Amino acid sequence: MKNIKNSTIIYAVALAFAVSSTSCSDFLTQESKTALTEEQVFSKIENVEPLVQGLYVKYRGCKEGRNGLMVNLGLDESQQGNFQLISSGSQAGMDKYNGLLNPTSTQVAAIWGNRWPVVTAAAKAIYALGLTEEEPDKAKQLLGEASFIRGMLMMELSMYWGEIPIIDMSRTLELGLGRQPLTEVWKYIINDFKTAADNLPERWDDPKRATSGAALAMLGKAYMYAPVETGLRDFALAKTCFEQMMGRYSLVPNFADLYAYDKPNSVESIFELQFNNIWPDCNYWQFDCGSRAVDSWFSQGCYFSGYDFLVPTPFAYHTVAEGGIWEEGDLRKDASLRYDFTYHGVTPDLSKTQWTGTTDELDPHIKKFEDPRTDQDNGTIANMWNSGKNFAVIRLADIILLYAECLNEQGNTSDAVTLVNDKIRARAWGGVLPANQRWNTGMSKDEFKTKVMDERFRELCFEGWRRMDLIRTGKFVELVKERNRWARESGTIQDFHVRYPIPDTEIKSNEDFSGEDQNPGYTQSN
Repeated sequence: MKNIKNSTIIYAVALAFAVSSTSCSDFLTQESKTALTEEQVFSKIENVEPLVQGLYVKYRGCKEGRNGLMVNLGLDESQQGNFQLISSGSQAGMDKYNGLLNPTSTQVAAIWGNRWPVVTAAAKAIYALGLTEEEPDKAKQLLGEASFIRGMLMMELSMYWGEIPIIDMSRTLELGLGRQPLTEVWKYIINDFKTAADNLPERWDDPKRATSGAALAMLGKAYMYAPVETGLRDFALAKTCFEQMMGRYSLVPNFADLYAYDKPNSVESIFELQFNNIWPDCNYWQFDCGSRAVDSWFSQGCYFSGYDFLVPTPFAYHTVAEGGIWEEGDLRKDASLRYDFTYHGVTPDLSKTQWTGTTDELDPHIKKFEDPRTDQDNGTIANMWNSGKNFAVIRLADIILLYAECLNEQGNTSDAVTLVNDKIRARAWGGVLPANQRWNTGMSKDEFKTKVMDERFRELCFEGWRRMDLIRTGKFVELVKERNRWARESGTIQDFHVRYPIPDTEIKSNEDFSGEDQNPGYTQSN
């Protein structure tokens, strides 16, 4: 790994700065746009606050459209539709794990490239807040927000790529812009969430802003998701974090209400992205998750039609009796997946004799992102592609399940089982869990580990945590190979696919990267 050899890197001091490049090395080498020094500009907290508030928009941008859904390809719960598979070889590699998943993949480059600008923007804000002496209480809160956003994205990037650069403006000349040891990366992630937890308030009037509860939830997650080899995985510390924040939130009684467009920012939501169905605040997820067959049948007027970019795997929509995940009577099944394509009383004939497209466009689709506001209005199209329901990145049910894992890891399996039965599974059956669906409190620690992962699948499917869950539990290759149709048919997935390749553009444009920095298993182009 090379270090930066010159001292001419100048941090941007303008309040508005470009973030369109895909190389993390480019974001720091910007010329000053003003004669003022950075100390003069950033000493004024009024100049720093817009920088911090803009982080929420930039972070949300990482999740819009396919930017947000791309990491859900190639999993045991979700894959791309068949039409998408045959129309884009490069994209097909995301599920097939064949030679097309390589350093030149534009999909991988997009995931990498749309996150680094926000990490860098957060690092700039953190650096700036170290320069101001004005309004110390406000400065601490802003520091907490910037640290939270940087921690969120560094955690994602490290889970997907392993060793990554650390963007710390006060240490850039020392660290350079190359990959850093995994332990050092995760120390930064953990410290960012600690800083956020120590400085953020319990609540804001503005629902988009991160709170101390969100920071504690993510700090607990970081202790659980940190790779074992870092020495930082600690279930006792995670449990303590969760205990400090869980009492501030409540489960929504009706699971389906979590995905109602007119019930945003619920008591269960811990950190929620604020979208709507009016440009530029859309997320477009329904357009990417809906059925192309339904789109064709209803001439683009149906709010649950779309383009099959992300669809559930057969395992994700089948019942246990059919070889899938869903148990009889679990209400989360129909709240999460669309099986019935009846629209305004009309059921399209999607039989294979009437539909000439690819067959999985007739299969169940993801329902969680449907936005009825995009439906036809008096026979005209009301922007069916502009879906934009809010999205709870972190919610209480997720944390309850993680807390149960911590109890199990500490030998309290019986208490862990009771917690899942009484909180998560009871709600899934409408508030009263049938006796035959209650987990046995006498199960073994290992049995609980398996069952709670399936429970996380049912509770959180398509919500963005599955890839990380598979990686942290060491089940990624095994379960994707078994449950993802395209990975199973290709038979090409290997152990090294647990990480994405470093994009070729980064290797070639960042002077602190070389071909030797490519993740093992991937062939680096010259």
